[in-house]
Amino acid sequence: MFGAIFLRGRVHGMSDLIELKLVTEKEAESLHRLQVEAFMPLYEKYQDDDTSPAKESLKRVTEKIIEENSDFYFIVFRGEKVGGVRVRWHQGKKVYENVNWISPIFIIPKFQNKGIASTVIEQLFDIYPDTIEWRLDTIKQETGNCHLYEKCGFVRVGEDIVVNEKMTLVDYVKSCIRVRRFEEEDADEVSKLIVRNFLEVNSKDYGIAVMEKLAKVYDSGKVLNIANYAHMYVFEWNGKIVGTGSISSFWGSKTESILLTIFVLPEFHGKGIGRKIINTLEQDEFFVRATRIEIPASITATEFYRKFGYDYKNGVKELDEEYHYRLEKFKEAGQ
Repeated sequence: MFGAIFLRGRVHGMSDLIELKLVTEKEAESLHRLQVEAFMPLYEKYQDDDTSPAKESLKRVTEKIIEENSDFYFIVFRGEKVGGVRVRWHQGKKVYENVNWISPIFIIPKFQNKGIASTVIEQLFDIYPDTIEWRLDTIKQETGNCHLYEKCGFVRVGEDIVVNEKMTLVDYVKSCIRVRRFEEEDADEVSKLIVRNFLEVNSKDYGIAVMEKLAKVYDSGKVLNIANYAHMYVFEWNGKIVGTGSISSFWGSKTESILLTIFVLPEFHGKGIGRKIINTLEQDEFFVRATRIEIPASITATEFYRKFGYDYKNGVKELDEEYHYRLEKFKEAGQ
């Protein structure tokens, strides 16, 4: 994807000393030696035969170098090769467009704890500016690595994966979506985003005629009306609104709240934006002060919300008069 790259950083310092250079097939053996050296201490500690890069064959490393859906770089510090980093993506899978994985990233022991890895990660953000979400996994027991990724803006998601009695893998993601509160001039764009979901997504569960009727209701005036009583957020990528979500008190209650108008542009589904919307709304003051939160969930989105701990209200799975499932979550106030 890219030729040899020498990045003179945005600020003087560590970035000026680091070069990311694409690995060629002829250099596979050199990269393999670095990878084994970097990961062997972890392998000796955790004995993870099936997952350790230290046990990966030269053949497999070579395959990764020449794969079309990834870029493998040498990390060069002060002119010396000190590690490697690979960025990969799912080629041809629309749901994963603009989603990149860092797998692996490694520095040989002699050069660890010098700030090299964090600088490399920041440089990758510059090399791949169209990325919507970055993903990686690491060893839970290696708290230093976890701190490194969290310092770079990654947050832990999903369930832990137990490899053996000594070692657990955890997943991290970093969203490149900008979040801000809704402004009046956003109303038309947000309306169009919602309508597209009705016609292109929800119509599969409700039928096109029903959704066309609902689409006529959700004009910019409807959006402004919701924003008048709810805290509405928009989620931008490259200056374009790709998602929206709102939270309000539930009929004026100070202990109950409700999530509303949660939508993502259809072509951006599956890229972690919906998760970011929920996480944002669950930090809003209306959520923090509440002990019960309700969601009127479409048939289409019900299982998505249930992944975040929302379940059928009063344990009853039935559609209401607006053909929504009523979901709820209980929590302690202030959580």
